[in-house]
Amino acid sequence: MKFANIVMTRQGRFTIGDDVQLLAIENLYRYMGINYDDVVRIPFNQLSTYDGEYVVLPISFPLYAYSHDDKITQYSERIIPVFLGMALLVDHLDDAEVEYLKKFQPIGCRDQYTMETLRKYNILCYLNGCMTATFPKREREPEEQIGKIFCIDVTDNFAKEIPEEIRKECIFSNHVYMSEECPNGSEAKARQVYDMYRNEAKMIITTRLHAALPCAAMGIPVILAKEQLSYRFAIIEKLMHVYSEDEFRNINWKPEAVEYEEFKRRILDNAAHRVMDAYNKYKDMFEISEFYEGDTSRTDYFEAISDAIDYLNYNYAPEDTFKYCLWAVTQTAKMVNKYISMHFPNAELQAVIDKTKRIEFCGVQVTDKSWIGEHKETLCLVCAPAAMPEAREYFKAINHKNYLLCWQDNLPR
Repeated sequence: MKFANIVMTRQGRFTIGDDVQLLAIENLYRYMGINYDDVVRIPFNQLSTYDGEYVVLPISFPLYAYSHDDKITQYSERIIPVFLGMALLVDHLDDAEVEYLKKFQPIGCRDQYTMETLRKYNILCYLNGCMTATFPKREREPEEQIGKIFCIDVTDNFAKEIPEEIRKECIFSNHVYMSEECPNGSEAKARQVYDMYRNEAKMIITTRLHAALPCAAMGIPVILAKEQLSYRFAIIEKLMHVYSEDEFRNINWKPEAVEYEEFKRRILDNAAHRVMDAYNKYKDMFEISEFYEGDTSRTDYFEAISDAIDYLNYNYAPEDTFKYCLWAVTQTAKMVNKYISMHFPNAELQAVIDKTKRIEFCGVQVTDKSWIGEHKETLCLVCAPAAMPEAREYFKAINHKNYLLCWQDNLPR
């Protein structure tokens, strides 16, 4: 039996936030003294069909998409998962999912929403946070005169609050790339970018969770701000303040690096212990959970879902009759469809569009995008960031204007 890690194999547009979470598992293996050259890499889209030698696979990753047989929380029988930082979007699990997760409990959760969802089903779980919080602290800081300030995916509203003396030093960038920009793959790009931050950054200004958290772990001063505070950001407030839009003018522009090396070691020790022996005692993990748990009333915003709800409520009355289709087989699509079914009883789901999947989803058979061209009166809800570029081009080509790009809030502005 060997140890394993996921590898992302993507084309088109992507963010390196996914890859840095996989680098966090690589860091865990190195902390455990495991030769990473011997670690099996399993493509994300083959987790359900993997047929190699038996492996132990730590999971610290958002499980929002759907895979083989419509489940991403269940893997090949040759994979023994150790859930360290799982994240979900749906609030409902079917019987098979509950049974599977109980088989591998306790489940480490990346956010409190996921933990509370699992606990509704009496699944033993704890709040571990994201493993990117365990990156090693850099050995030295760059000299003040040559250190750089990186502004990553900063919105216009946020950027205009940056003082001029700081703004003139800022290097503005984002974590969104096209595959053709990364000839060596997305993971190599992520490694290159985060090595640059480690070696050159004297401060990070960002709206990205997976820019703020790993950089703070490396000992870099971080300013993190979001116009809307998502549930995903709740735990990070245990380590640093997340500025909301009404606090932009009160930002401390000279932040100190966050110091939590002892707690970081506890997270790593616990993760290493679980990978080596999933059935050992639970004392440390629940202490970690207790540290993170708290009031999440400031972070009840859900990207994509909240945007779609606002759009639907603005454009339709509850009694209205309208037709709609969903583009992309994702948890976002399922949640949007659930909301429409509950609040717009006269609305009719006519189709589900997906580039590759041909399954029944939300009660209809999944088809391809050509269906939209024959039904231009139908509202199309695009429910995956990766589908947006293709959707935009297709809507423009067929002159289709009745659509909403869910997850739009998650894109750089």
